[in-house]
Amino acid sequence: MKNTRIHAGLLSLIAAGMLATSQAQAFGLDSLKAAAGAALNTAAQGGEAAGAENLAQQQDLLMQRFNASMSNMLMAQAKTLEATGQTDIASRTLAAAANYAQGANTDTASIAADTELTSSNQALIQSLLAQGGTLSGANRSTLAEAIPFYQNGLKEGSLLSGAFQSWLASAKGSAGSLLSNPMAAGELTRSIGEASSVARNLPSLINAWTGTSQSFLSLANANQVDAGQLQSILAALN
Repeated sequence: MKNTRIHAGLLSLIAAGMLATSQAQAFGLDSLKAAAGAALNTAAQGGEAAGAENLAQQQDLLMQRFNASMSNMLMAQAKTLEATGQTDIASRTLAAAANYAQGANTDTASIAADTELTSSNQALIQSLLAQGGTLSGANRSTLAEAIPFYQNGLKEGSLLSGAFQSWLASAKGSAGSLLSNPMAAGELTRSIGEASSVARNLPSLINAWTGTSQSFLSLANANQVDAGQLQSILAALN
């Protein structure tokens, strides 16, 4: 019992630090989008090398948006799992969220593994919901802490698939014009590879994010935890 309390305490301390980081990322996404729009305008006005550089900048901004969504949704799942007593998997999920907290994770193997983790967490949360039961007061508070992560992650995450597909179409269309500039071509090829890896995983991620959010909403309602704004976000996606 003592080890369980210590474990839960460590989860809370880690999550507190992650909350500040993840919220800062989510609340800063409008500025990232504005910067991406400016980069598009510059690319239209510049030459081939300038266009490739701006495409790379746009991709970097997209990856930051993706990292913010991953961090938020993994944190949301970790909080939900912690509230329902699944401390071991909650710890693993928190560790995964930390990989995205700085907005710079582009590792394809890591992203694929965390996509699987997100999907398995979604299935676990769904099964826990089916078991029913009422959470204690402390666990209800932990459940409520997940709400801003769900709201920020789902609202932004639902937009990513279209954004990545649009960027990939532009980048692939520009790649053929860079044959005379091997350095720019190599940079753009790297960016295309990273973005393609994310784009492949996004359908599974968005499905898991939506499913987890719906299960969380049912769990919150069953425990008198107000998650009204999340319900509005989900309704807008349907």
